[in-house]
Amino acid sequence: MELVEREAPLALLTALAAQARGGHGRAVLVSGPVAAGKSVLAHNFADRAPGLGLLALTALGSEDERHLPLGVMRQLVDGAPLDPGDRARAVALIEDGGLAARQRDTAAPVDSGIVHGLCAVLLDLAERRPLYLAVDDVEQADPASLTCLAYLARRLNSARVLAVFTHSGHGCDTDFRFGADLLRQPHCHRVEVTQLSPAGVRRLIAQHLGETVADARSADWHAASGGNPLLVEALVRDHLGGDEAGPRYREAVLSCLRRGRPDLARALSGYAVLGTLDDLEGLDALTGLGPSRTTEAVHALIAGGLLTMDGFRHDAAREAVTGAIEAADLARLHARAAVLAHERGAGTGTIADHLLRAGAPADGGAPTEPWALPALEDAAGHALRDGAAGRAVDCLRLARLICADPDRRARLTAALIRAEWSVNPGVSGGRLGELVEAHRTGRLRGADALTLVRALLWHGRFDQAQEVLGRLAASGRPTDPETATELQITRRRLRHSYPTFLAALGPRPAAGRPPTHSVSADRRLQAVSALAAVLAEGPHPEAVGAAQRVLHGTRPDEPSTETVESALLALTYGGRAERASAWCDVFLDGAPARRLPGRQARLGAVRAEAALRRGDLVDARRYASEALATLPAISWGVTVGAPLSTLILATTAMGRYDEAQAHLDHRVPEAMAETRYGMLYLHARARFGLATGHLEMALEDLRRCGATLRRWGMDTPGLIPWRTDAAEVYLGLGRPDDARRMLEEQAALFPVTPNRVRGAATRVLAGAGAPAHRPALLRRAAELLQSDDGDRYELALAFADLARAYRTLGEFRRAAAAERRAVIVAADCHAEALVRGLALESPTAVPARPDGGDGLTEAERRVAAMAAVGCSNREIAEGLHVTVSTVEQHLTRTYRKLRISRRADLPPLLGGPALGDLTEAHRR
Repeated sequence: MELVEREAPLALLTALAAQARGGHGRAVLVSGPVAAGKSVLAHNFADRAPGLGLLALTALGSEDERHLPLGVMRQLVDGAPLDPGDRARAVALIEDGGLAARQRDTAAPVDSGIVHGLCAVLLDLAERRPLYLAVDDVEQADPASLTCLAYLARRLNSARVLAVFTHSGHGCDTDFRFGADLLRQPHCHRVEVTQLSPAGVRRLIAQHLGETVADARSADWHAASGGNPLLVEALVRDHLGGDEAGPRYREAVLSCLRRGRPDLARALSGYAVLGTLDDLEGLDALTGLGPSRTTEAVHALIAGGLLTMDGFRHDAAREAVTGAIEAADLARLHARAAVLAHERGAGTGTIADHLLRAGAPADGGAPTEPWALPALEDAAGHALRDGAAGRAVDCLRLARLICADPDRRARLTAALIRAEWSVNPGVSGGRLGELVEAHRTGRLRGADALTLVRALLWHGRFDQAQEVLGRLAASGRPTDPETATELQITRRRLRHSYPTFLAALGPRPAAGRPPTHSVSADRRLQAVSALAAVLAEGPHPEAVGAAQRVLHGTRPDEPSTETVESALLALTYGGRAERASAWCDVFLDGAPARRLPGRQARLGAVRAEAALRRGDLVDARRYASEALATLPAISWGVTVGAPLSTLILATTAMGRYDEAQAHLDHRVPEAMAETRYGMLYLHARARFGLATGHLEMALEDLRRCGATLRRWGMDTPGLIPWRTDAAEVYLGLGRPDDARRMLEEQAALFPVTPNRVRGAATRVLAGAGAPAHRPALLRRAAELLQSDDGDRYELALAFADLARAYRTLGEFRRAAAAERRAVIVAADCHAEALVRGLALESPTAVPARPDGGDGLTEAERRVAAMAAVGCSNREIAEGLHVTVSTVEQHLTRTYRKLRISRRADLPPLLGGPALGDLTEAHRR
């Protein structure tokens, strides 16, 4: 025997063929991993055999044909050029052997006469013409054929035969008797075909793709293939097709399994389920192969280039193997793996992984043993603590499916709703009826019932929420810490978002905070308490400080979105919008928020509201739009009023009235009117009415909003400065006395308000006073609005009003300076309507860019600049005191000089977007 390098086997066979022709027959056992090139070697030499003076006879062993006695011998005989007598004799012997096997145990030895007769036919043929006999996958041959082949091999020394047998294994496996007996023969050689080395992979790639690709890909492709030629060639074909480890690679992986013994497929399927080779005992228990066969199969898979000790060589290989397993078989494997994991004391996370992959019991999947349910619940709890709400949802959904106890199922459903909240609050709507019924029958109590209340309120099912709240109030004060804490949280949540239902919980308990059952619950209680205090008492320093402490102590993967959301809103409504924006960015940029749509959307809505209160209209519009796009409108329930109102207010301030109207046309739940979100929406609608001249309608909305907020005890300008807006409406209606009355009332009721609220009120108050007093008030408003908690959009309005006040007093130089500042700030905010208004009131407020070598005259440049910010031809004509025809002529010449054909092309050609361009021009 001898071990031959990969490049030498053909040369060895050629030399052995010469010996066989001379009457010294030889046998060769070609062994090696699956798809390493054994069959290719045998077949390639079959093509060469005629040129070397040998007649090639080939056969293939197959697992599917092992039950056919003498099947492989039949293949050899069928391919042999026998005379009619010899063929008839051989066929008769094969049929006799098959008949005898059917009449007795097929495992019994074949009759020696049949063996001698068949081998004599082949040896007689070899006397006339030297033979090349090749049997591929000989280990899969039927036992009777193996007996004949062994008989033949023992008589080769003086025969003109070269016999080659390929065998998928390393050398000779101990349970493969044919190979062991063959290798004891002195005239037998062994060729072990190994996988390609890195240099061999490189050469193979270079043959197909060239040296450059070989240099770039050889290392990665050797790692992905283990040197298996079939896999390397598949990677080459994928590359030619524009893929990397694509369909041809996946098919090659499956081809390796089909070519190998069934044990390999079973072992690899088991590994795909377990995901580790560290525990061969567990793999054996899962597959049922037995220890030695399991070990042998794993070694063969590693040698075949499919696995390493660390796992699959490529993710595409894992996908191919997993995808090839029937869904029902894969479910059963995972179910069995879950049982084994439990029996061997694995962690609940591992058990839950297998249960989830096994699926529902109806699919033949997850087992329903008593331990399965607690394992899923425990895994869900760990997932929530780790910020993996999606996994928790999956565990709890499966737990509900396998739970037969109605009481426990109700508790699981409540836990599922809590877990779903960060993913998508809308998906829980279909289960609320089940929980309401469970509460009516007494199966849902305590903190779980409060979870139901929260979900019912979110979805606007207020009658059912009222019913559950009534039963909770009638049940008396809870004694367990968890329910007591949740009751306090619910009371404060009702206080700041659903005040109408606060009375349904009965009288307020004695002062003091109940004992909490966890740090997380305590933070949530502090956050909702801070928000409730800010909305009831204004920018309360203690509440604002508590909100900041909560945020400092909260991880980005905090399970409860409500904790972060409430604290951020407390800062926003408490006059700390800039800090709220910074904190929003911290929590929005974290991975937990990015993988949880519900959390992302809700925090995005808060970010939008904070941006709006800082006068950052672009960010307000962007974040609100993203929030509504991230979470379907139906999933928002009554809370849709928050992002929608921000979007309406931002687009209105930007002068995008058609867009704002489209948002107002969005259908909202009727129940929203009984919530804080409804008041935000009502305020936004009023601001749109004020901006578009529907003053009476705006005033009615503001009155309704104010009356409701007063009734709820949430009448604070930090939330909705409805009196300021009403005063502005009164000014538009020519009722300055009513405007002053509203502002004086607000100042008396709320002596401490955020600077943005005070600044806006001062601006409107100036409009209600005598012209001579307006500049001082407006300058004071500007100072307030430029502070850290100011409002850039309101600041632009204050400068615009200041310019008008100076112009009224004849102080045109100061008016021009105020106009320039108004345009700078308005352009920075993208308040397009305000810029257009300033352009109409005073054309010099919108400067043309300096001559940029485009050939425009000063008049043409002035007309183009006003057109670029949206002024119509008639408005430009009135502003510049020229005719419409003159404006048209100027624009026609401008288009020709700038080589454009329409008005929309003006802003970029004048040096950038119109508003940003104006800002830069004024700064110069």
